Amino acid sequence: MIKAMEFLTKEEVAKHFRVHPRTVERWLKNGMLLGYKLGKGKTALWRIPQGELKRFLERHKN
Repeated sequence: MIKAMEFLTKEEVAKHFRVHPRTVERWLKNGMLLGYKLGKGKTALWRIPQGELKRFLERHKN
């Protein structure tokens, strides 16, 4: 059986980190944050696995 994953929108991630959604989009495009792009073009939706937030924080610790 496949286990369901929780996904967040780039807006939800931006709210969590208190940054602009465009900042999250840059992180996604640069590979700093891993996510899935649903569709093609500028209007495609991004979905970020909830577990990726913890990994992102671990990788960018000071």
